[in-house]
Amino acid sequence: MLEGVIQMSTTWIKNSLNTISVSTDGEKRKRSFNNIKSAVTDQEIVEFGKILSLLTGTSTDELKLTTINNIGA
Repeated sequence: MLEGVIQMSTTWIKNSLNTISVSTDGEKRKRSFNNIKSAVTDQEIVEFGKILSLLTGTSTDELKLTTINNIGA
């Protein structure tokens, strides 16, 4: 029997997105975006990368979403 099982709670704090774009001459540019909504989907992130490519005229090679949660008992 399990005794003393601790109930953990998770509270979302923030999401941030880091991108790397590469120009036609091979120059890389890093960008960071903060205040990304908590329930963002993979498809929304991919679409954002496509929009970023259109706006900058460079290809978006990397999209990294970082989620910060507070986990406590």
